[in-house]
Amino acid sequence: MSSTERLLKSQGRWRKVDDIWHCAIHGRVLSLRQDSTHLHYQAAFPDSALEPLQQPSQIAGLTSDSISEDDDTAALVHHYLSLSTNLTELYEQWSSADANFKKKAPRFAGIRVLRQDSWEALVGFICSSNNNIIRISQMMEKLCVHYGPLLGYLGKTPYHDMPSPSVLADPKVESYLRQLGFGYRAKYLYQTAIMISEKSEQNWLDSLRNPEKPIMGRKVSSAGGMQPGGREGYRTAHEKLLALQGVGPKVADCVCLMGLGWGEAVPVDTHVWQIAQRDYKFGKGKHSSLTKATYDAVGNRFRSLWGTEAGWAHTVLFTADLRVFSERLSTKLEVTQVTEESMDSEGQLLVDTQVVSKKRIKQEAHDADPGPADLTTMTKVTRIKRRRKVTWQVTVIFILAMRFPSCVGLTAILIQLLVPSTQGVAYDPVPPPNLNLDELGRVALTGDFDSISLYTYRQQTESASSTNGSQALVTQLPNGDFVPAATADAHIKTMCPFIMGNGEFAGVVVGGNFTSLGGIEAQGVAMYNPTTSEISPLAGILGQVSVVYCDQDTNTVYVGGDFKGADSTNAVAWVGNAGWTNLPFAGFNGPVDSITKAPNGNILFGGTFTGLGNTTAPQKKDQQIINISSANISSGSTADTAGFDDPKNIICKTAGQDGPGNTWLLEDETPGFWRADMNFGFQPTKLRIWNTHQDGRGTKTFRFTAFPINGIMNLTYIDPATNVETGCDASGARCPLSNNVSQQYQDFVFVNRVGMSAFQIDVSEWYGKGGGLNGIQLFQDDIYAYAIPDLNEPACANIEFGSNSTPTGPWKTAPSLKSESQYLIADLSVQDVQAAGASVVFKPDIKQAGNYSVDLYTPGCLHDDSCSSRGIANVTGIFTEGGAPTPPQLIYQTNNFDKYDQIYYGPVDVNSESFRATVTLTPFTQQSNGISLVAQRVRFINTSYTGGLNGIFEFDPNEGTTLTDFSNSRFNQIGTDLRPEAIITSLAVASGITYIGGNFTATDGEFKNILAVTDGNATSLPNGGLNQPVSTMYLQSDLLYIGGNFTDVANESVSGLSNIAAYDTSSRTWVALGSGVRGRVNTIVPLELNVTENLVETCITVNGDFDQLEPFESSPAVQVPGFGVWVPSRQNWLQNLDLNTRTITGKLSVATNITDSPPLLAGTLSSQGVPGAQNAVSLTSEPLKLNSLGIQIQPRQVTSPTRKRAVSGQNVSGAVTGLFHQRGQLNITVIGGHFTATASNGSTINNLVFINSTGAISGIGSGLDDDSVFLALNTQADILYAGGTISGSLDNAAVNGLILYDLAQGNFAFPQPPALGGDNVAVHAITTRPKSTQVYVAGQFDTAGSLGCPSVCMFDQGQWSQPGSGLSGSVAALTWQGNDKLLVGGNISVNGNATVLANYDVKELQWTALEDAATAVPGPVTALTAASDDVSQFWVAGRSTSGSAYLLKYDGSEFHTIGDNGMLGDQTIIQGLSMLSLNVGHDKNDLVPQKMTLLVTGSLNIPNFGNASAALFNGTSFAPFILSTSGNGPGSLSQLFSEKTVTFRTSGGRLAKGFIVLIGLACALGTIFLLVVAGILLERYRRRAQGYQPAPTTYPDKTANMGRIPPEDLFGRLGQRGSSAPML
Repeated sequence: MSSTERLLKSQGRWRKVDDIWHCAIHGRVLSLRQDSTHLHYQAAFPDSALEPLQQPSQIAGLTSDSISEDDDTAALVHHYLSLSTNLTELYEQWSSADANFKKKAPRFAGIRVLRQDSWEALVGFICSSNNNIIRISQMMEKLCVHYGPLLGYLGKTPYHDMPSPSVLADPKVESYLRQLGFGYRAKYLYQTAIMISEKSEQNWLDSLRNPEKPIMGRKVSSAGGMQPGGREGYRTAHEKLLALQGVGPKVADCVCLMGLGWGEAVPVDTHVWQIAQRDYKFGKGKHSSLTKATYDAVGNRFRSLWGTEAGWAHTVLFTADLRVFSERLSTKLEVTQVTEESMDSEGQLLVDTQVVSKKRIKQEAHDADPGPADLTTMTKVTRIKRRRKVTWQVTVIFILAMRFPSCVGLTAILIQLLVPSTQGVAYDPVPPPNLNLDELGRVALTGDFDSISLYTYRQQTESASSTNGSQALVTQLPNGDFVPAATADAHIKTMCPFIMGNGEFAGVVVGGNFTSLGGIEAQGVAMYNPTTSEISPLAGILGQVSVVYCDQDTNTVYVGGDFKGADSTNAVAWVGNAGWTNLPFAGFNGPVDSITKAPNGNILFGGTFTGLGNTTAPQKKDQQIINISSANISSGSTADTAGFDDPKNIICKTAGQDGPGNTWLLEDETPGFWRADMNFGFQPTKLRIWNTHQDGRGTKTFRFTAFPINGIMNLTYIDPATNVETGCDASGARCPLSNNVSQQYQDFVFVNRVGMSAFQIDVSEWYGKGGGLNGIQLFQDDIYAYAIPDLNEPACANIEFGSNSTPTGPWKTAPSLKSESQYLIADLSVQDVQAAGASVVFKPDIKQAGNYSVDLYTPGCLHDDSCSSRGIANVTGIFTEGGAPTPPQLIYQTNNFDKYDQIYYGPVDVNSESFRATVTLTPFTQQSNGISLVAQRVRFINTSYTGGLNGIFEFDPNEGTTLTDFSNSRFNQIGTDLRPEAIITSLAVASGITYIGGNFTATDGEFKNILAVTDGNATSLPNGGLNQPVSTMYLQSDLLYIGGNFTDVANESVSGLSNIAAYDTSSRTWVALGSGVRGRVNTIVPLELNVTENLVETCITVNGDFDQLEPFESSPAVQVPGFGVWVPSRQNWLQNLDLNTRTITGKLSVATNITDSPPLLAGTLSSQGVPGAQNAVSLTSEPLKLNSLGIQIQPRQVTSPTRKRAVSGQNVSGAVTGLFHQRGQLNITVIGGHFTATASNGSTINNLVFINSTGAISGIGSGLDDDSVFLALNTQADILYAGGTISGSLDNAAVNGLILYDLAQGNFAFPQPPALGGDNVAVHAITTRPKSTQVYVAGQFDTAGSLGCPSVCMFDQGQWSQPGSGLSGSVAALTWQGNDKLLVGGNISVNGNATVLANYDVKELQWTALEDAATAVPGPVTALTAASDDVSQFWVAGRSTSGSAYLLKYDGSEFHTIGDNGMLGDQTIIQGLSMLSLNVGHDKNDLVPQKMTLLVTGSLNIPNFGNASAALFNGTSFAPFILSTSGNGPGSLSQLFSEKTVTFRTSGGRLAKGFIVLIGLACALGTIFLLVVAGILLERYRRRAQGYQPAPTTYPDKTANMGRIPPEDLFGRLGQRGSSAPML
């Protein structure tokens, strides 16, 4: 929503049609439309024939005849927007006088205070008392509609102007306004209207106006000189306004500033007081609290700084301090060149902002710009054009900065701001990576994941289903992934699309127990725009919203739950654009769980209530004493008489006894105050005061002020003289106290329930020489028990069973910050959750047995910055004597802002010597350690009112009032025909029949828990209903799906109805969903899935507290975490079907359909990727796609501690490694790791699986231990070498670390190699020497059989051989650099010197540490891949000694570090590296060839993105490539494997230095060789020329056998430089 919309919508009287805003103002309908350069206006005037008012049918619309000839609209726009004021000069003046203003104001250039009509301003601010912006808007609209003159219609919409004072002075007005929801404000408005109407002076209000800012059309005159307290006219106006009903000092200042033009008026509320304390050194000494004197001092200080427009300047600072603006707005504006002609004489630049502030009027012809099409006629169109020196980002907008009861709340301000655009959940595709995998043949990936997908849309993340109690609005991307559109901090329980009466789609109304949605504070309910993704909080409700019902016919959203909102409880309505409206019956006395429309068009409410909100009340009120003894007590003008000078004297004093230590006195003949600042919030209902009679003294009149709202409270009392209830003096709400000694105390009842955390008693008149008090108590209706013992009912009150608590464990007191009260917090991050013994037992003061709603309050985690550590609380309660504890309820404490959850509803017994109700809070023991827990308070609300209802109520929207005679409604009567305390949880209507579900029984026992209403008659469903309660219902076509906690029908004659059932409404028969589920079902939500290729079907998701899908027919039991998907076309659970569908995890709470859009879901749903793919997938590039390998792999966790240590740093769950083997007729895919799988013959496979060319799946035979882990694979001929942490016995011989398997024979090879030995044996890598049969095995071991062969050992011809000597440690990776040189990486030593990389020269039989590796590489190497064909260049990765991931490239001579500039997050774990080819090259750089990319796999954290399982690195940046999840967290990828190796493409790059040296050496050797050959030829020619003959080559006289024993067989090893190890 734009800021313009916020202004106009919040004012209530403005309406938006398309992009045009309309309002009845100053006798016309004014229309405004804004574009990038202009503010357009137009006005339509009423015809005189409209008086008196006529019905809509009599008025066709505004006609051309109705247009005024003397149009002053341009002047009105100038006047209304204060455009005549040079704002540049004002800002410069304020900035030069105040450094704080100069620092903050530049971001908020262009703020203009509107010049409102004085009467409209007065009415608005009277309505603002203890109110919010939405309700004020509604009240203003109602006043105009019901009492204002009708100006005309635009379309079908009527427009009314403000009613005059004389109209509101009618005696019937007060009572009718109360019916409209004005509450006590109705009396103020009525009495104020009378007072103004009776003024002898005509236009009395306008006579108080600043003559320098007169009403439109009047001449300007001087207002006199400025004084510290303001000009004389201002002071006079302020004083006279205070005489009006409902007007205190602050409201008077609001009216002066906004309605009367006195710019020096500075309204001071709590927010302004905070600014004064923070920035202007108030809050100390005599101005330590916001008293009347302090109020005046703040205003005087601001007036001394800012002069005659101090109120305007204070409005700028207030706006700058609002979080909604200060956090969203940029302070820097980009300046473009300005030509001379674009500036006028006043078009100056603001200091530091370069924003042109002055607006110029440009009038254009009617036919040149027809203006808004919605107006049938109009005057000349005029554009208010803004000349600007800034880029197009700067926009002129309207903002209504609301706060209450401050007057800025009803002030519209014109402001120039940088408004960030809101991006919707558009499907933003990611540029394709352009991989070319053709040369690799088949390609696959292994890892630990249960869902996987390519990163193709920017909305994708690795977020899995939430487990912290939060839910989200979920949408489905075109690739099938479910992604969160807006995340809540708690549960989303209900949604509905709101199409208003005019057909306009307002958005989706979302309700739940959340406190924020999409990162925006929203208490329980918000509006979501699926097109823009904008969240609009529907402020005004406190509590939990359980159900919303959008009704286009009445232009209303009906909202139900467990909350307080407006003047209603548990039910309220949102009407069109007007906002919250009280229903005529003001809600219910218990929670509402379901709302629907009955066949007759009326609205049905179902829940746990027995009466309406406006007809029921507690049988015993004012039950709990509010603890004042723990407050910070202060006073003013206190007497200095010893024993009487302590304001704490009167706390807990109920005897009324005068004397030292019992009485607090004021100074002689001096007014004063007594104040208590509490550590918690409260809503008092009654005040009890003991007056003093010390020495003839006493308080005669007093006033009660609530803080932080700084509001004077209205009180009533029983007049001792007449015994009649009387209101306190209307002038300043001053209440009298009797000085009758026989009257021990007096009670005063609060007219309104208002939340506060501090209060002040101002003594204005006294008896004798001065005032004083002997005692004071506050009471409230609701019953609280606080976790902090000191906040409970005071022990000094001598209450028999006062509220208290018992905290046990490592609790500490936390400040309230922005919460309602202080609370306890337990840091369980350094100890075991269960061993910590943290608990809090709450014990309420229950004086009256009955049905109670019990709520647990949880403070928001943003206040104390604990969101990342907040855990789960386990809550139980005992509420009746002899009753068992309630089932444990889990409360997730990750809410951003304060919330409360209903933890119990039902009977609670009164406290006694033998019983006390208790609520116990402990940490949930099955959560991980390292969490924090909070405990604040528990509330008990007595709902045992006799209201004539029993869980069902029928409301006729056409009735303006609600009758208390419920006999006219058959639905109401059906409720009363049920046994008492019925609970209605769900309502549904099908074919004119209403179905009601819940926890109830008919009085005659005919049906239970579900019934049908046909033609007003309640009938039983077949078999008497269901045997246990119903929680939820969902209707699809003729099938009514029902969930709950039942096991059968009532007469137990239908099988398969375990917690979930369907009822065929056409055949009236029960239908089983398999055999049901094992556990309670909470919600039933439809979900569209591709069950078969290109065929979308609506499936039924079942969500709840169950752990198993029950077995039926041939389908086995399936273990599930409370989530099942029923496929109607297959009559089976999705989990039982072998279908090509995506993996779905999480739960759903609700879904709603949106016209021309996919369904919007809510819950914790997560789905990614390839159907049927878990832990291993194939990858193709044409098109780029992940594909299932046709095998379901279930990962297993390593349980052996030694195996965990052996494979530290590597993935040891799921599929770890793999290879493709193609030789002769064999074509086998091998996958190894730690998992189970199912073979084609149905047998279970452990850890190593084979997939042949036909897709048949098989495993190895028996003999290996089940907890073996395969980490490395390779082949030599048809023999598979498989290594890892492997143990077992084959052919009676032990194996350890390595096995050989004959792929051709499909069996273990015999004999097996002698077992590897050492501590924690593990084989991490296996490679075959090129052009050889030698297999090199590397890892962590010391021996091979009896041969000492640490870290790397060679196997050939059935024998182990040690390659060289001097190597030790753990090797993680191997690769060949040519035929004779092996590169190894790990955590190793060469000849006792630690390093991470080493070379082995096969010919020289020698190990050499790679130069500089020990210092250049920051930690052990865990991944290694070639970066050139000869592997003289390569990539390495691992974790540094500090624990962070690293990635380096070796270019043949030195290492280059990647990621040290923040390209990878600290939580990154790199498990695999691979170079891949590209079809389209990237920008040239020195690290990665242009037509290649580096694939990095593992568990990656990419800044500004999040988690990914694979990313592509182009030499300059990482791009997410593959996302996966495992369980409820991110997944990981181990490695990529392929049939063939990649060919490196240098793209014309320079050769490495090593290549240059080798080429030069080869050239030199070639030259020498040619010279030698030439020399030999020349020598032979010379000798032959000289006659030499060759010597004979045979000697017949020699022994013929001598040549058969070659000398090398005898002495071959004598000449060698080194000696290899002996062969075994």
